[in-house]
Amino acid sequence: MTVHLIVQKYIDGALPEAMANSLVAGNLPVPPADLVFALCHAVFKETPLAEVAIETVKAMPESLLSSVLLGTLDPPDPLGLILIYRKEPELLETALLHPDMNSEWMEKVVPHLPGAVLEIPLNNQVLWLERPVILDLLEMHPEAEYQIKRRVNEYRRDVLRLATQEVVAERLAIIDEVEAGKLDKAWAELPMPEETPEEAEAPRPAHVPVAPVLDENGVEIPLTLTRRVMALRTNQKIMLAIKGGKEERTLLIREANRLVQVNVIRNPRITEGEVAFIAQMRTINEEVIRAIVTNRDWMKKYAIVRALVMNPKTPLAISLNLLKRLIDMDLKLLMRDKGVAEVLRREAKRYLESKGP
Repeated sequence: MTVHLIVQKYIDGALPEAMANSLVAGNLPVPPADLVFALCHAVFKETPLAEVAIETVKAMPESLLSSVLLGTLDPPDPLGLILIYRKEPELLETALLHPDMNSEWMEKVVPHLPGAVLEIPLNNQVLWLERPVILDLLEMHPEAEYQIKRRVNEYRRDVLRLATQEVVAERLAIIDEVEAGKLDKAWAELPMPEETPEEAEAPRPAHVPVAPVLDENGVEIPLTLTRRVMALRTNQKIMLAIKGGKEERTLLIREANRLVQVNVIRNPRITEGEVAFIAQMRTINEEVIRAIVTNRDWMKKYAIVRALVMNPKTPLAISLNLLKRLIDMDLKLLMRDKGVAEVLRREAKRYLESKGP
């Protein structure tokens, strides 16, 4: 595509710096389409003027950008620029439906799209057949409605055959249960299952007996949910740990995998009561304990501090540092607890005696 001489010189690196700054800031008299190509060069080639170019495209009138979309775009970089940095639904729809949109750009822009326009890339079977990863991006999109996720799974089964019928049927059943309020909404956002090398080599028993699991209040987690969680792959458990509800967190904190445990404690929905319950568990990874200790709000709660000091899994340096915050009754319990390090018991006794009668 032939562009304005000034723009071509900028792309070739032959434009004086002052003029380049003025061009990218939108202060030179060049046609809108040519200006947009200059902005694409600045942003996608990661030039020093990239931030200026982004601000310019954000500030351009919608009508001006709509006029750019009326013609042929070769290369189609302006489509990417608009779809990434603008949010007006009509403008985005025009860009997504542009005849020059290709699968490479569709893959790049889907994560940036608002939920209101996700239906358009989902309906473009030509592009996602070229790049099936577009379906993955649509399914993982934080604003994707359940219906989008359902159709993604149906396309995998009926068109792409990327997943077994059993896997797809299970995913559709999960979405049904989320919509019915039987499962936490985080279940609908799980990625497709991916096996780690260890999981692929491990034997798969036909039936695994499941013992009842109680939360911090002594409430039993339904066995159906327990079995669902057990059947997930590691990548799914990590995602559920990050976003899942209380029952999911209660089950996943018992996983042996360090990443699953750590992401449970990082879940923004976790409560202080759950943290206190986790702090006393003797099966948690040391990294979980350190994550708890670095949270100032949690460490203001006596129940959490007490649980950490009493937990043999807590690194000794942390326990010794927190010891002086315990009340006398708990110090006496600690002195008699042979499950903790002897040096911690001695220090509890020394500190209690130093306080006098």
